[in-house]
Amino acid sequence: MGKVKGKQRQDKYYHLAKEQGYRSRAAFKLQQLDARFRFLPTARAVLDLCAAPGGWLQVAVARAPAAAFVVGVDLVPIRPVRGAHALTEDITTTRCRSAVRSLMDSRAIPAFDVVLHDGSPNVGGAWAQEATAQSALVIDAVRLATAFLAPRGAFVTKVFRSQDFNAILFCLRQLFAKVEVHKPAASRGSSAEIYIVCLKYKAPARIHPELLDIKHLFSVDSEHDMPIIDVLSTSNKSKKRPPRVGYEPGVTVLRKVGLASDFVWSDAQTPQEFLGSCTEISFDDPASRPIKDHELTTDEVRFLCEDLRVLDKNSYKHILRWRVRLRKSLSSSSSQVTVTPKADGAATDAKAKGDGQLLQDMEELVGAIDRKQTGEKKKRQSRRRAKDKVRKATGVQIDDVTEDDDAQLDKMLDEAYERYVTKKGGEVKQERKRAKRTNPDADADLSEGREDDGHGIGTDQGSDEDQENSGGATARQARAAARAKLVNSLEFLPGSETLS
Repeated sequence: MGKVKGKQRQDKYYHLAKEQGYRSRAAFKLQQLDARFRFLPTARAVLDLCAAPGGWLQVAVARAPAAAFVVGVDLVPIRPVRGAHALTEDITTTRCRSAVRSLMDSRAIPAFDVVLHDGSPNVGGAWAQEATAQSALVIDAVRLATAFLAPRGAFVTKVFRSQDFNAILFCLRQLFAKVEVHKPAASRGSSAEIYIVCLKYKAPARIHPELLDIKHLFSVDSEHDMPIIDVLSTSNKSKKRPPRVGYEPGVTVLRKVGLASDFVWSDAQTPQEFLGSCTEISFDDPASRPIKDHELTTDEVRFLCEDLRVLDKNSYKHILRWRVRLRKSLSSSSSQVTVTPKADGAATDAKAKGDGQLLQDMEELVGAIDRKQTGEKKKRQSRRRAKDKVRKATGVQIDDVTEDDDAQLDKMLDEAYERYVTKKGGEVKQERKRAKRTNPDADADLSEGREDDGHGIGTDQGSDEDQENSGGATARQARAAARAKLVNSLEFLPGSETLS
């Protein structure tokens, strides 16, 4: 199996593996896969292919039922794991198949419920060759799984991102009723690996030989041009985050390297399209050496050019500004050495102006997007404050207000207003009776209206008789004014304590 060396492996899962006694950080990948798909708790027999150093064997023994039959196979000798059997064999040979069958017969095991495969070649710099070798190893594991897997069994394998991914997926879907693609959290985001979990093995009576023939399966030209992404787009932020599967639609190659000389001088693509169609900018070709050695090509620029697919908007803008400044600098230095015709100079000026206009348009676009997001944020805050204000006034939680909620709130406010008017009218009638006993002319004074007593009700709301004389329109206006003051004052009106 391939193993990552050095500081790259020392993340939190590396330290957790050391603390919990696992032989590799890959043990957490199997834990997370099993936690999601639950294929180990019911497995009475488990076969782990390419099992060294034994991290997946440890997890299989721990998560499978007690006394489960667990076997690990690898080219490298595996240190003994309690509860598991280890075989030193090459899974691509018939000798390995015979050794596994002999061990199964000795324990009276008819078939395996789960077959695991986490093998991969040693990762170096030849990406295309490694991806092809990984794909061939996956098909070898599938061939071995079809010989030992029980009906409705499960098969879990690791695949590298390559042009053969779709072919492998097609092969597995012919053999299993359910095929899921998943990238566990323990798998590094920068890694090209991804896991395929196959459930409910169909166990066909006969498998067509071409289905497991590497030359035939991978002979179909599945190469597609890498889709061009909009490096300055922020539309994806409004969408739900895609599942962590390690692939984008249409992406079937490991990487696509673009030359720095093409990025700086070529006009076949716009700078945005070039950045969106490549995963890396290389300075290794002879034409790119002056660009690499230029003083404007800082260490930060070279670092950003190593992996374009992990950059944000500001990083892309930094690379585009670097390109414009570099073109101006190299154009001016070349013009000092040789005298160029006027037409060529005009063309150079036109290109420089075009680049300047491009940057200006880019800044305006990003600024408009930022302003729109700021405006939407302010609107959300205003709506939240309004909801809190009404909630305090009514004692009702209205974070998710609907039309039914609005109608219910209107009804509650109307009832509160009616109770207040009824109570106020009773108080006015009692006051009129007391005034009649002391002053026979009190009716005339009361009919002229009173000043507001601080509760926000106008003078035309003093008594029931006054409301009848004022007409329906005046009553509706008074009711609307009272309801508005109920909400704005953030206080309960007299007699409306039951609202909460």
